Amino acid sequence: MKWRCAWCGREYDAEEPPCDTCGHETFDPVSDSEGDPSPFGGGSVAWVCADCGREHVKHSPPCARCGGHDLERRETGAEDLSEEVASPGYLSVGKPYLAGVALVVALVALVVTGVVPFPGFGAPPAPPDAPGDAERAGDIALAEAEAALYDRFETERRSAGAPERSFGDGGTDAYVAYVTGHRVAQRYDPDYDGSVPDPEAFDLQCGSRPILGVLSPSVDAGAYDDAEGFADALAAALLADDELREAALADRDREAVSIHVAPDGTVFVGYLAC
Repeated sequence: MKWRCAWCGREYDAEEPPCDTCGHETFDPVSDSEGDPSPFGGGSVAWVCADCGREHVKHSPPCARCGGHDLERRETGAEDLSEEVASPGYLSVGKPYLAGVALVVALVALVVTGVVPFPGFGAPPAPPDAPGDAERAGDIALAEAEAALYDRFETERRSAGAPERSFGDGGTDAYVAYVTGHRVAQRYDPDYDGSVPDPEAFDLQCGSRPILGVLSPSVDAGAYDDAEGFADALAAALLADDELREAALADRDREAVSIHVAPDGTVFVGYLAC
């Protein structure tokens, strides 16, 4: 004896619900004299979405077109199913995920441009646009003066028997430049209300807690024509400060220096050791 699903008409050799096609739990016995309306025999059955009319070969909601869950059983000829049962395209399948993909792409763009800080990715935050000059003081290139000042500190460490250090890197240079510009802007720009970002935004990678400070030595940048003489004067004034001397001779791996000359000629020196 054969058995037929009471819902979709699929026939089976034994009464073993549920139906593989529609999941229905009720099977009816089929006599040998009955015709065969099953879609797996001579006739055909389609499942039509009540919301959009899309036909499906199985009762397997939701609808592949609109997502509706109400599928109605309908007898139909095989020729009626040729187009509507086609598999959905890649766009319809992926459409629910497009918003998430767009969000990830936007976040990556913000990280790469430095708008959203993420350690190890993108550029560090740019220092504030503080009054004065962080590039030149008269004919002196301040980057050359910073390197010369590091050399003076190295000479002092060798004399004192202290460990040598490397000079800066992308993270420490950016951090000390930001802190120095922040200090100058606080003093000379009445409209400035910024703050220093978290050190993680600069990817410092320090093996120990950073030593950081900004000093204003009594040195007139205009009195010097070259970076070497300017650095000599700065080193003498800075190493006379007990706290900075201790930081310069401490056991650290690297240091970074930032020089900024304010509008009134005051020299600001940012110092970082880590």
